[in-house]
Amino acid sequence: MGTIERGWSGGRDRQLWRLLARAVPGHRRTLRGDGPVASITFDDVPESAATTGAAILDRHDARATYFVAAALCGRQDRYWRVADRARIRDLSEAGHEIGCHTARHVNVQSLRGLDLLRECEVSSAMIAEICGRAPRNFCYPFGDVGLIQKRMLAQRFDTCRTIYEHPNAGRVDPAMLGAYGLFDTVMDHDRLRRILRRTVARRGWLILYTHDIADEPTPMGATPHLLDETLGLLAEHGIPVMTVAEAARHHGLVATS
Repeated sequence: MGTIERGWSGGRDRQLWRLLARAVPGHRRTLRGDGPVASITFDDVPESAATTGAAILDRHDARATYFVAAALCGRQDRYWRVADRARIRDLSEAGHEIGCHTARHVNVQSLRGLDLLRECEVSSAMIAEICGRAPRNFCYPFGDVGLIQKRMLAQRFDTCRTIYEHPNAGRVDPAMLGAYGLFDTVMDHDRLRRILRRTVARRGWLILYTHDIADEPTPMGATPHLLDETLGLLAEHGIPVMTVAEAARHHGLVATS
């Protein structure tokens, strides 16, 4: 695999392809669940998400989806240390889902054709070695994706999650699932309640995403209080928490076995 990009694409051609990815729907599917559900997702899997975050989830008897760039396990990032392979294995054994975030946390718009597929195959093989099963769900690093990459990944994974804030309700493109950032910098009690009420009213699928869990989180992370409060409010509104894989089955996006 050649040179990769880590970061948001700023070029006009990339912006156009991003717009097309959002505007040109893939194989749209109708959410068929009999009630609303929510998924808590962690991108990059900082060590604190695998320890502090998992402990809070456990207290609420909830399971999350952790999107890991498998080749970076155990490495020091700019912001945090990524959970190592043993931590990822522990999460899987505890019932959490491990999803694909590419192998090296690469901007997928910087990859074409076989390079993109190879990146995901390498990551999937690593995750299968760690957890005993290959990932079925994907999250775009940096939230960046063009139409070509979206179409390719839609054939490779059951769902692909973005960072575009919109509810998943009615008919959805499984390769462009919306999500809301669960960051202390952007999410407060009132806003969260409004989002939850809309999810209940539309019997939709709310996906929340964050990164580190710390008393002083990065701008992309959450405090333990915010995560704990979110799980409490979900229970108060009668919204069960499911992994992405479980929620996709609940809403009929994949066949149940």
